[in-house]
Amino acid sequence: MPIRVLDATVAAQIAAGEVIERPASVVRELVENALDAGARRIVVEARGGGLREIRVQDDGCGIPADEVELAFARHATSKLSTADDLWSITTLGFRGEALPSIAAVAQVICITRVANADVGVELRIAGGEVQAIMPRGCSPGTTISVRNLFYNTPVRREFLRSDATESAAIAAVVTQYALAYPEVRFSLSIDGRTTLQTSGNGDLRAATIEIYGLDVARQLLAVDAAAGEGIDHVHVSGLVSPPGLTRSSRAAVHLFVNRRAIQPRGQIALVLEEAYHTLLMKGRHPMAILNISVHPAAVDVNVHPTKSEVKFRNTIQVMSVLGRAVRAALLESGVRPWEEPGIPASLDTAQRRFELRRLGTSHESAWDTPSWMTAGDERGSASFHVRNWRNEGQSGAWQREPAAASSLSPTVQTSKLPPLRIVGQIAQSYIVAESPDGMYLIDQHAAHERITYERLMAQRGAGMIESQELLIPQVVDLPPTAQDVLLAAADRLAEWGFVIEPFGRSLRVRAIPAVLYPGDLATALLEIADHLSERSGTTPRDWREAMLITLSCHTSVRAGQTLSFDEMRGLVRQLEQCASPRTCPHGRPTMILLTITQIERQFGRAK
Repeated sequence: MPIRVLDATVAAQIAAGEVIERPASVVRELVENALDAGARRIVVEARGGGLREIRVQDDGCGIPADEVELAFARHATSKLSTADDLWSITTLGFRGEALPSIAAVAQVICITRVANADVGVELRIAGGEVQAIMPRGCSPGTTISVRNLFYNTPVRREFLRSDATESAAIAAVVTQYALAYPEVRFSLSIDGRTTLQTSGNGDLRAATIEIYGLDVARQLLAVDAAAGEGIDHVHVSGLVSPPGLTRSSRAAVHLFVNRRAIQPRGQIALVLEEAYHTLLMKGRHPMAILNISVHPAAVDVNVHPTKSEVKFRNTIQVMSVLGRAVRAALLESGVRPWEEPGIPASLDTAQRRFELRRLGTSHESAWDTPSWMTAGDERGSASFHVRNWRNEGQSGAWQREPAAASSLSPTVQTSKLPPLRIVGQIAQSYIVAESPDGMYLIDQHAAHERITYERLMAQRGAGMIESQELLIPQVVDLPPTAQDVLLAAADRLAEWGFVIEPFGRSLRVRAIPAVLYPGDLATALLEIADHLSERSGTTPRDWREAMLITLSCHTSVRAGQTLSFDEMRGLVRQLEQCASPRTCPHGRPTMILLTITQIERQFGRAK
């Protein structure tokens, strides 16, 4: 084929594809323009996952009437003029690509007015072509409506996800900037329902309360540290979670460089999590809202079309300040790698146990006597049964006494474990049991996860997970992103025992799986939302597995919880009936064995 210059319309649509990947990209560009315009109030509305309509209204400086058409020309910008200006960028936008890219793949209406003008102007564009421009009465500021996104590039629509997933992505963008700019009042409406509204009072913790709720916000630890001077100056500020407050993904990690939102991945995410070294369980991630302030000449923000990645002039220094700032906040809060989060080392064992119980659901000892551990519970939810053992004479032979199979545990004819005699419990986390092979240490949480996992799998195979209706429906405050994803999947969740509905800016839960402890409801729903938003394209089998593991984890006895001998015997008896008793659903071992030979070697009785 001969080489030729592309038609201007085709070239514009190709360029738009680099900047506008999905509806959330439109929201990001328009919100950034509003912030650059000095807005103190930003209202975002989205319908049909943002494909039908996106509307962003601000009270910023507006666009002069004689410049509004030029604003939609490619590479037209007021934020830089030479290549050298790329090293002194103090605004969020700078390329002059956002508005023309949006206009190339949508129908756009821009209504704007500067403060000293008597009347504003309305501009209508479709597919990059100006349709009309006329005077319009309006308040100072700018309102941009984007309708029928990708209407002229239908192939792009095929690569988008469900309306719920795209709405969640929009909510994530607004959430990011509501946290980066707490002095700006943000409002977000999805399909007519207000899902987020911040006060704009400038208090980061107040903005966090609106997004994550009071219980979470008050636990976050303040971070504030600086180093270097001039172009080498680095300042890290914000909030991070204590080790007891974690998530199953990085969805709650919000990172900003000079208040520009960047993706929580790569080296910067690793440094943040390394600050929690020995404090976090494997597979868990902290919550963080952190802004890294550096000299504009010390960072390159022009390395990715979506401006979601940056490069630092002195990466080592920035990462060093970040890691030390977060680690210092954790240590100053009283957390030590060798002790429970939030419990001072000066307390004796009894006092520490009391403090763990007092601290409640933020820690492993979330409750003392769960309802599912009470004998005679009408639901029969994982209640432990008394187990009898006897040692036959002096022959050393061990024998199990027959026991009725629990209706809640999978029935396996032959146990894959040796006979075990309970000796006791250590560290309120591990059951000590004697066997003909030696001594077993059983992780009580991992073991109960395996029991619950196989029980739920059996229920699911039978057609339905047992559900219990709450006597008083529980109202749960979750981030807007999570709420939108869960509500969109309400029918799917009903198959797992959840009955949820919108309740203002919150969720109302009417029923939950029978095995789920209500105190763990918010955490479980957050993890389910994380899975839905991040893996919505996976197979039904992947979705089922994630649900089984999530419910198993949040319905199992915790580490740090004292068990009676009867409860320990019951747990071990149910573990014996499992098809795969030696690992939990996450793949961790449920038990380790110290053989007689190993023990004798330690005492010098064997070589």
